[in-house]
Amino acid sequence: MRLARLLVVAALGSLATPGLAQDACSEVKLALLAETQDVDCTVSADLTTANPNTTPQDNSRAGLPPSAFTPRTDAQAVSPDAPYRTPLTRAVPGLQVTGGMADDPDARWVLRLPEAWNGKLVVGVPGGLRSEFMGDYIFSDFVVQQGYAYASTNKGTLNFFFTGPLIDPLACRLSPPTAATSLAYVHFYLAEPKDTITEWFRRTLEATELAQAALEAYQARALERTYLIGISNGGHVVRRLLAESPQMYDGGIDWEGVYWQPGGPNILIDLPAALRPYRDYVLSGFNRTGAAHRAIVAAGYPPDIFANPPTPANTFSPVVGSLYETEANNYWDVTTCVFARELDPAYQGPPEEYDYAGRLKPFHLSQRVKRIATDGDIRKPLITLQGTMDALLPINRHARPFRDAVLAAGRASQHRLYEVQNGNHIERYRQSCCNFTQLEFLQPHVHDSFRRLVGWIESGIVPPASQCIPRGGAIIDNPGVAGRPERCAALLAP
Repeated sequence: MRLARLLVVAALGSLATPGLAQDACSEVKLALLAETQDVDCTVSADLTTANPNTTPQDNSRAGLPPSAFTPRTDAQAVSPDAPYRTPLTRAVPGLQVTGGMADDPDARWVLRLPEAWNGKLVVGVPGGLRSEFMGDYIFSDFVVQQGYAYASTNKGTLNFFFTGPLIDPLACRLSPPTAATSLAYVHFYLAEPKDTITEWFRRTLEATELAQAALEAYQARALERTYLIGISNGGHVVRRLLAESPQMYDGGIDWEGVYWQPGGPNILIDLPAALRPYRDYVLSGFNRTGAAHRAIVAAGYPPDIFANPPTPANTFSPVVGSLYETEANNYWDVTTCVFARELDPAYQGPPEEYDYAGRLKPFHLSQRVKRIATDGDIRKPLITLQGTMDALLPINRHARPFRDAVLAAGRASQHRLYEVQNGNHIERYRQSCCNFTQLEFLQPHVHDSFRRLVGWIESGIVPPASQCIPRGGAIIDNPGVAGRPERCAALLAP
């Protein structure tokens, strides 16, 4: 089936008129000239990932260290594996345009401009510190097949490279001391002075404007609608832009976005609160009835679960198969470090000892966190989705407090929160990498929510009330009638 589809793609490419296509690329590049550099415009027979050229090879940008630019790894990291990946049912010919911003060659972006354009644009905002290609499976494949143009940015920063603490004061250990990978250290570009979280908002706006200019040059007609979709750190950006730049967008999807408030919740409070008892939890033999596990749950985290069976493919917990061990070794420790490097660069201690309350006043943290905070005062429709078993950004400390902030700001009519029972932050954890079969996917509900968002904005079809989506269930139109609560009663359901 895949071979047949690739033959169709090749045939479509052979039918294109090379002269006209290259003229279109010339016009697009000219439209972007003043704001960009290193622009490459490619005539593509298929803008979906069925075309292997859509997502570049890892480490394919010359002059960068390994791991600084890993588009294929980024796209796979947040997507379910087959057969749960976004279905590919048609080829989408058009233009793929990539480049950097005029003031920084490492502030990267990608534009996908379908030939059969529906007049609308979706701007995808990646999670973590990943590249502009992170959303290729979960966002781009989904929307370009419907005729949307797609834009994404790396939010102005490259990812990381491996380093050592003796030679690099900005180094972060990869895992806490209980793991062998605690001997590995990485340097995140976000820790450098030129790259900041506040830049994420500006670069997303710039990518939006570039896409608008490129579409006008390519299609010679006005843009009708612009939507945002972001995951994790990208969801944070979506929330912020719908509050401070609502004139740029018609609405957005916030997939497990990060919540920042100077007084909390925020990552610099929550992750150290899990890391402090985590070592004792490991030394207890992962005892879920002990004090250490209770302390992590009391900090807002879901209970630990174990893989069935553990798998060597989960390199962070191959023997025990603990979700906590997987999260701590892969995310908890290093994420605390990188955000402390960005927001509190004077701190040099280990992540588990970070004391946000103790450092708040003398180090002026409130002002730095306030600059990136989301207050809930959204001005355009927004749908938030998060899983109850998110053990990186616990729902009790992120989606639910953000929902409360939206209500406090008087913006309830503009917002929905759909909680996914047993959903996790990382889709692949349910599958063969890790075998956490207790988990549920968020992607189907995100795609359904995007369709509902479009109906809300373009046709006035108000989406269902906020609700808990049970395991194996879907968003329903009348959750109150069905007795479905707004918030899931337990974080882990059988």
